Amino acid sequence: MKFMKLGTRPDTFYTEEATRTVSSDVPSDLVIRINNITYLLHKFPLLPKCGLLQRLLTDSGDSDNDSVELHDIPGGEDAFELCAKFCYGITINLSAHNFVRAFCAAKFLRMTESVEKGNFVLKLEAFFNSCILEGWKDSVVALQSTGKMIEWSENLGITRRCIDSIVEKILTPPAKVNWSFTYSRPGYNKKRHQSVPRDWWTEDISDLDIDLFRFIVTALRSTNMVQPQLIGEALHVYASRWLPDTTKIRPPESSASLANEPVEKNRRVLETIVSMIPADRGSVSVNFLLRLLSTASYLGASPVTKTELIRRCGLQLDEVTVDDLLLPSHLSSDQYCYDIDMISVVLESFLVLWRIQYPAPSQDSQFMRSIRKVGKVIDCYLQVAAKDANMPVMKFISLAEALPDTARPKHDDLYKAINIYLKEHPDLNKAEKKRLCRILDCQKLSPDVCAHAVKNERLPLRTVVQVLFFDQERGFKATSQKLPPRGLLSRAQEAPFSETVQSKPKLPPDDRANRQEGTRRAPSPAIPERDQHKKLHLKSERNIVISREPGEVESEKVRETREEGISGSKMNPRKTMQGKSSSDHGHYKGRDR
Repeated sequence: MKFMKLGTRPDTFYTEEATRTVSSDVPSDLVIRINNITYLLHKFPLLPKCGLLQRLLTDSGDSDNDSVELHDIPGGEDAFELCAKFCYGITINLSAHNFVRAFCAAKFLRMTESVEKGNFVLKLEAFFNSCILEGWKDSVVALQSTGKMIEWSENLGITRRCIDSIVEKILTPPAKVNWSFTYSRPGYNKKRHQSVPRDWWTEDISDLDIDLFRFIVTALRSTNMVQPQLIGEALHVYASRWLPDTTKIRPPESSASLANEPVEKNRRVLETIVSMIPADRGSVSVNFLLRLLSTASYLGASPVTKTELIRRCGLQLDEVTVDDLLLPSHLSSDQYCYDIDMISVVLESFLVLWRIQYPAPSQDSQFMRSIRKVGKVIDCYLQVAAKDANMPVMKFISLAEALPDTARPKHDDLYKAINIYLKEHPDLNKAEKKRLCRILDCQKLSPDVCAHAVKNERLPLRTVVQVLFFDQERGFKATSQKLPPRGLLSRAQEAPFSETVQSKPKLPPDDRANRQEGTRRAPSPAIPERDQHKKLHLKSERNIVISREPGEVESEKVRETREEGISGSKMNPRKTMQGKSSSDHGHYKGRDR
């Protein structure tokens, strides 16, 4: 930070009540009022340098004690006092912090070269050009100070020149950056031999007001020389600097937080940031977009802002992780922790956008890879959300059913989520359990999960029977694939006869008789084995009948078993299950469906 020192006399200004005056043997002959402060000064040091005071006092006529009111001076009494001390020759220190108000006040008082050579405006302009605009942090600080005098700063060109200086330095190659900057990212150690990071400028400009920040970002994007990822990083840093961290806010605290924070200002900052996000995919992370969407819900942002964030989140949902989705709900009516409604809306947007882009996806397309990755993450998210004791079952089901069948080649993760939900919500009634387990496709369960599901007492009987049926059907298909086809068996039976006829080897009578007897008996064991296998399959189909939807007809044997259980049978289904020879439906006798 650079400074400029003007004047050599000591500061002799002092205050008595609401009056500021200068310690001098000469009585004051000029009264200047600014807001609630009254200055008792002298005409001689001020009038030769201030063209405005010359005109005002000339219009009022000669008087021994003139009075002037300057309530509209930019910068107020502090800026006027800097100009007055310059006129008296009192030492003043100028820097980027007080330059803008001093320059605007000097222009207001017309302290120009036309009034007196070497006047205040000339010295301030020289300091601005040679020191402030040449420095990085000086330019940023000076630009920040223009926020208190926006109109004056724009009319005098201070704002535009500071922005141009900042943009020019941002466009400088990192290897040529030789000025001081603020960079406090984790893992970065400021050493001389370490190269300057590409986003070295993002933290310093995050101190600016949102309008000034927008001016810089707009100017950078207009040059087409800054990568969209760097623009996105600057937006991320600014949002972290000014927006509340909604991941640490819970619904009971929301009302108090909203009352204490400047909601309108934060809402405006959020909406401005969203409007500046580059259109390029990947310019910002999906984690950042989801956090902005959560903050928008918390602050009550406009529907346009929410819609845009939902669309952007849907475009990049295939990059999401489970931790990115664990965002709290901020509605006072919601007693559950995670904002599952927001995740459902984003997932719906993802499915709509990708169906438009891939109307007929193939198994090897980018869509299939993306949708299956999203399905995996959603199922893992459901496993975490299922642990919330207040999570409504229908919201859980709604999110699980939102994924298409192609998103889940296996239902193992979904089964884990359902099992966790049943464990954490033991008060579910039978209808709710059936509705929850209906989303499970038992044909897509691995053998290990099937073995666990059969012994899972939390599952409804209907689901367990389905698991048993499909597991047995899968085992039958595996056994059938190991058996040789019927055509091969026929050829194997005919081959020895044909070879005997063609070759006609001369064998002893005993060997020939043994060979013929072995040939006749060779194919006979295969036929009973296949018939026995077919009978086993028919028996399985008769004993196990699965009711996939309500209203399907049950097997007569299962209905009789249920009636026997109601009539007071004391058979223990657990013991029945232990015997492998027992029928499959006997295992569930007396158990709720």
